[in-house]
Amino acid sequence: MIMELKNYKVLVSDGLAQEGVEILKKFKNFELTINDKTSREELLKIIEQFDGIIVRSATKITPDVIAAGKKLKVIVRAGTGYDNINIEECNKHGIVVLITPLGNSNAVVELTIGLMLNFARNVYKANTSMREGKWDKKSLRGSELQGKTVGVIGLGNIGASVVKKCQAFNMDVVAFDRFVPKKRGQDLGVELLDNFDDFLARSDYITIHVPLTPQTKDLISYSEIEKMKSTAIIVNVARGGVVNEQALYDALKNNKIGGACVDVYSKEPVDPNDAPFIGLDNCITTPHLGASTYEAQIEVAKLAAERIIQALNSKIFVDAVNISFNMSEEMADLYRPYIELGASLSKFITQFNLSKIVSVKIKYKGEIFTNFEPIKAVILQSLFDGRLVEIITYINLEEILKENDIKVVVEKYDKPINYENYIKISIMTEDGTITKIAGTVFSENPRIVEINGLFYDFAPTNYMLALRNNDVPGVIGNIGTFLGNKGINIAGLQCGRREKGNIAISIVTLDEAVSSEDLNELKKFSDIIDAYGITL
Repeated sequence: MIMELKNYKVLVSDGLAQEGVEILKKFKNFELTINDKTSREELLKIIEQFDGIIVRSATKITPDVIAAGKKLKVIVRAGTGYDNINIEECNKHGIVVLITPLGNSNAVVELTIGLMLNFARNVYKANTSMREGKWDKKSLRGSELQGKTVGVIGLGNIGASVVKKCQAFNMDVVAFDRFVPKKRGQDLGVELLDNFDDFLARSDYITIHVPLTPQTKDLISYSEIEKMKSTAIIVNVARGGVVNEQALYDALKNNKIGGACVDVYSKEPVDPNDAPFIGLDNCITTPHLGASTYEAQIEVAKLAAERIIQALNSKIFVDAVNISFNMSEEMADLYRPYIELGASLSKFITQFNLSKIVSVKIKYKGEIFTNFEPIKAVILQSLFDGRLVEIITYINLEEILKENDIKVVVEKYDKPINYENYIKISIMTEDGTITKIAGTVFSENPRIVEINGLFYDFAPTNYMLALRNNDVPGVIGNIGTFLGNKGINIAGLQCGRREKGNIAISIVTLDEAVSSEDLNELKKFSDIIDAYGITL
């Protein structure tokens, strides 16, 4: 006897190629609503009736949308980037988020190469000139890609494919990816550099293929541009926030670099007033065309349809980016604060120690943890998201950690601890440094209670500042004055030290993030050893 499939309502809120729609229509237990260009107000009104939704980049899945989607079980992003979906809120509500990372990768790779060729041979300028009736052959003399050095940031699927295409043009390829093993570079036949400054100084073209994370935001800003050749070309088809747009404009305007090709922006659709480099002679700009090919649109549509069918009908989660919550609703409700705690601890520690992680130890205590696997999964996903070769999902997590020779140990405490429920994460980096963080849950609210053996009691917030400082009078006052002058309000502050006069770790919770420039200024203070901006 064949089990009858449960009926589901699915919303397609952005444009989806017909090939994907036809796949969905074959399943009679799916009631399909296609509502292209759904406004935020309309989405808030109708989302409560749907079990699943397929979006592209236009629809923003914000906390209020998630709260209104009381039946929502699955969100599928037809594409790779998912920064339009609030993953933390989805975790809290037990909603699976799936992506289709391979559907548009070739389109992005070809656009990258196309922009490089376009810039090198002045195709865009020549076309404009010819339309104006000019014959500017001499002034439009270009250069060849052959023999140039291209620097590839990020060796995931797209970055690796760009490497191969550039090698076909007989370009010299160097790469920078802090979180991949040397073997990855050897397999691709590229020189994987450890020093970012050396990477920047050697590259004629710098092409970016990393997600936007707290670690990659403003990866290229003023200080990085200073290290580049005056003829260097920046190509960004990844995410707008990876390159500081004001720094890019200043560099292009003052001819500090040779040029740029930009397909992505920190705010989209972009307002030219917010991106003044648009229109400069040494900059090619396109309206986020990375995945905009007929072939890519068809492929991601088909994959998106298949993903949501598998998730709803079979509970098979392919290319999931968050916890699947394959458990009862009662258990999901019980675990939500601990999943939030695990994610917060991981995100904090991975921004507090940026070195390559070689091993992880997770220890926990609590009768509540009858099944620790979902919490383990969210800890590891949050710890390594944006660090390794591929996009980390709950399907490929174990495999990627194994490929990168990262050892993971999970243990239950067998000795008394002063907390009823407790999670502690220890990471070892390649230089042998061990960094620890621990937390608990009070009244369903996560609390961080220990960092590197120093004791605290504070609720993790969206924005924090972590400082290693000398334990001397005046340091905290100077920090407060500095942040006040920057217009950044302090929500709370706690200091931990082993003994008077020793090195302290100070945690400042903030109402907004500190910029990389602010951090660099703080590091120049005489009694501050290091400063880290933490974004959860």
